[in-house]
Amino acid sequence: MNRTYISIISMAILFLCSCSKQNEADDSNCDNINNITLFSNSPVNIGQTIHFGTQEVGGYRVYYWNGPNFYQNQYPSDSITSAELKHEGWYYLSLSNPTGSCQKIDSIYIDVKPLQGTPPCTIPANTTTYSSLSNDSYSNVQKYIESTYSQKALVAGVSSNMTIYFHTHWRTAEPENGIYTTINSPLFDQTDMNYNKVFITTTKNSIYWSSYANQNVYISHIGSKLQVRFCNLSMSGYNGTSYTTVASGNVVEQ
Repeated sequence: MNRTYISIISMAILFLCSCSKQNEADDSNCDNINNITLFSNSPVNIGQTIHFGTQEVGGYRVYYWNGPNFYQNQYPSDSITSAELKHEGWYYLSLSNPTGSCQKIDSIYIDVKPLQGTPPCTIPANTTTYSSLSNDSYSNVQKYIESTYSQKALVAGVSSNMTIYFHTHWRTAEPENGIYTTINSPLFDQTDMNYNKVFITTTKNSIYWSSYANQNVYISHIGSKLQVRFCNLSMSGYNGTSYTTVASGNVVEQ
């Protein structure tokens, strides 16, 4: 037998042994992979840190996480500081060995809650007071999908018609209790999943008034009825001349 042939046989044996050992190493942690469990500190409030993950299985392994807000990670566990509503949702894990002979797919839901609070003013139900306009009281307040912008809205029906629009997220769900912030347009950003947002508008003295951005609004329920309260809410109006007013209100679904 010539030396070249012997060398080829020897290399093949070494290769097969190497592959066998690699496969054994890959398969050695299959039980660990199959037995993992996911954990988290859900629910968390806005501003808190989210902690979630699973066990380290050791050996040859590949972790792949994906989740809300374009989340991706390749470690067993992770933290997200300063949680926002956009971080709420399902986090999916695929854990496998490099050959793919062992794989575990699992998921966990992270619930992020709006901050809670009490408005700093007391206003009677279904009334709004203004700093430079006549006050309003409402005898008919209904919640429905408003046709102009196709958003869920709480509409207070008097001649002025105050309308409180909710982020698109709430079109098919009941708004959660908590502190929301205003925007200055009824056109919500469809890519912004921080959905504790509202837009408030009214028409008074033939002027269309709208909320300034980044002001607190307090969402709650009386029984099953939606309640929206706000204090010293700055609003602007325009009819060729610019105007401002400050409103405090308590609007309750009837």
